[in-house]
Amino acid sequence: MNKKVLLLNPPGRNVYVRDYYCSKTSKSNYLFQPIDLLMLTGRLALRFEVDFIDAIADRIDEDKCFNLIDALSPEVIISLIGAVSSKEDLPFLERLKKEKRCIVVSGDVTLENTKEWLIDHPFIDAVIMDFTSEDVIYYLEGEDEVITNMVYRTKEGIKDARCLRSENEEFVLPIPKHELFNSKNYRFPFVRHKNFSTVLTDYGCPFKCSFCVMSTLGYRYRKVENVIEELKLLKKLGKKEIFFLDQTFGINKKRTIELCHRIKEERFYFGWVCYSRVDIISDELIKEMKEAGCHTIIFGVESSSEEILRKYQKGYNKTQIEKTFGLCKKYNIRTVATFILGLPEETHETAMETIEFLKKIECDFASFNIAVPRMNTPFRREAIERGFIASDLEVLDQGGSFIAMSTNHLTIAQVEELKKRAIKEFYLRPSYLWKRLKAISSFYEFKEQVYEGLVLLRCL
Repeated sequence: MNKKVLLLNPPGRNVYVRDYYCSKTSKSNYLFQPIDLLMLTGRLALRFEVDFIDAIADRIDEDKCFNLIDALSPEVIISLIGAVSSKEDLPFLERLKKEKRCIVVSGDVTLENTKEWLIDHPFIDAVIMDFTSEDVIYYLEGEDEVITNMVYRTKEGIKDARCLRSENEEFVLPIPKHELFNSKNYRFPFVRHKNFSTVLTDYGCPFKCSFCVMSTLGYRYRKVENVIEELKLLKKLGKKEIFFLDQTFGINKKRTIELCHRIKEERFYFGWVCYSRVDIISDELIKEMKEAGCHTIIFGVESSSEEILRKYQKGYNKTQIEKTFGLCKKYNIRTVATFILGLPEETHETAMETIEFLKKIECDFASFNIAVPRMNTPFRREAIERGFIASDLEVLDQGGSFIAMSTNHLTIAQVEELKKRAIKEFYLRPSYLWKRLKAISSFYEFKEQVYEGLVLLRCL
């Protein structure tokens, strides 16, 4: 009989997004399918009996979750874990370990000093460092000699089996088992239909933004036909919308255009959302994306300060930002601009300039994040060296439910006040509210926009 493996998004007191080596409190109750676990399902299902529990999506408390797990009797649990929720996650996993199960984890809190982290948490057996690789299969089948990106316990001690991250390498993976991820509570404010799925067409990111963990993961991309096979499954499952979770959709222009052509040829008729960068979007590329169903692009603008953009190696300037937002407007593609407030160089003046700039580029939505010294990033190392945070600081929340550090010029309270001001000045403009109402195209979208608005107001 095949070994039973349970994939677990563990319970929590808040709506936590533990995903892709990032974790945060959901700012407006959004929650999409956890990509770490989703990407593992195709390979695992070829060798093992696989179950999945999303205790966050289905609002399952600790005792009920423990009972559900007990009833399934898995021999192996592969669990997400997050810096934002580690004080809850770790005691729960320790409780699960008492049943003599193998506990494997994936998450941001494990990325730094992983071997020492495992020593400190003896109830964890292994850490997955690349959820797109076959390493977890090798680990579960005892083929240690071919593992390249895991840290795990052996009889001799803890083995740190990590190699240099691959760059620009093509890969294929068995089609993920989307049918396991069927909670009705997944929601994302930028999709236009509740029946959506999350898809990853590449892994990591080649850009070097110093505050972002993605720059530490290397960069690999899936064959176009491999992605198309996954989209065929989603069409059969009746999905209407896709959230492409690539950190920068469109990096390889030729490959992206090929993917868009194949999406059109297959007549999927999906609507879709993606992340991208202002310096890779061109007229030709955005036209192809629009024709393939793209209706919303999320861009990391971060700041209007040229100094801050240079300091954190964003690689583009304000002129490029304005040009790309203009292109999106030309092709009637909605834009989401994400901003980071509270980087060490932030002043009251740079924050106010950023707020005015986001009005100028006429983005459809804005997301205001707080600077977070994320594990294993150059920014975290600098924050420790400059005394902004203690070296052992683990509990972090990119969503901004609490703020980890001040700036050279602003206190934590001032950063919090600037975030509230940014939300007010952008979202409470009568002209903006009228624009949003006119753009709504369905009752589902209307409900989501109203809900998001009410949540934003509660943050003020």
